[in-house]
Amino acid sequence: MLYRLFLSLLGAIALASPARAAHMMHADAEATVAILIFDGVQIIDFAAPYEVFGQAHFNVYTVSADGKPVTTAMGLNVVVDHGFADAPAADIVLVPGGEVDAARRDASTLDWLRERSVPAGEVLSVCTGAFILADAGLLDGKRATTFHNAFSSFEREYPSVTLVTDQRWVDNGKVITSAGLASGIDAALHVVARRLGERRARAIALHLEYDWSPHQGFVRGLMADRYLRMPEQDPDFPEGTRIRKELELGDEERWEIDYRVESPLGPEELLARITAMARADDGLTVLEQDSALATGWRYETKQTGQWQLLLRAEASKPGESYRVTAILEPVD
Repeated sequence: MLYRLFLSLLGAIALASPARAAHMMHADAEATVAILIFDGVQIIDFAAPYEVFGQAHFNVYTVSADGKPVTTAMGLNVVVDHGFADAPAADIVLVPGGEVDAARRDASTLDWLRERSVPAGEVLSVCTGAFILADAGLLDGKRATTFHNAFSSFEREYPSVTLVTDQRWVDNGKVITSAGLASGIDAALHVVARRLGERRARAIALHLEYDWSPHQGFVRGLMADRYLRMPEQDPDFPEGTRIRKELELGDEERWEIDYRVESPLGPEELLARITAMARADDGLTVLEQDSALATGWRYETKQTGQWQLLLRAEASKPGESYRVTAILEPVD
């Protein structure tokens, strides 16, 4: 009976204790976090780490160049706490990703990051926020990761940065970069662990009902689609052809992608043209199929040997859209 009463009292205390507003500056906070946001920012890139740092009882504020509201990549309007001119000192600076082209070319943003990075204990990027850090010169000579779909362009644009594709986050000491989207949760927990200890970070992850591993865990860049190889020839499709990716899923050994096709070409004609492109590519060996609704090829990769990609289209009536499914698997 006493045990049940004790549990009831604990529950009542928890319900009666409102969460501290992270952006209301508290004198006893362990750290202050500045989160840069801009038009086109990805919501999860800044909001998820905000939650982590708030749960750690850090002071957290958002900042934009002029302090005016910003519109995220998905159309959410966000009221900003500060502009660059009046932003308080910060121990941690977080740079999210999203549509970063304007932000990474804005001189005031890059200058602010360079200035604030000097006294900060950690500078953390999420997803394509790594491009902003790189343009500010904060990744020169360092190792970094970013969103998996941006690996090629990042490596091409920043030869002085060593791209890391097999880690969820990369810690250089002061500068930490994380991979795409939800990876920012992991990297924020990593920063909490650095400052408050791994037990505190694990407790926060448990409260958030998040399966965090301090040893990296799931890494999107290691999935099988990194070996996806299409013909190098530019597609020869008629005007009005639209190929849209509907979904993709898989693991390190197998990958599937569903495409929705709208085209004057029927599925047999479309696959015939793709097959011709594959035959013209010296690096691909076309696989013979017993149906005009299928094609595929094999190829060698430097890392893991042979892979094969099979394309299968569904039959359709003239003028209707249709699905093409790509299946990527290693060759035994």
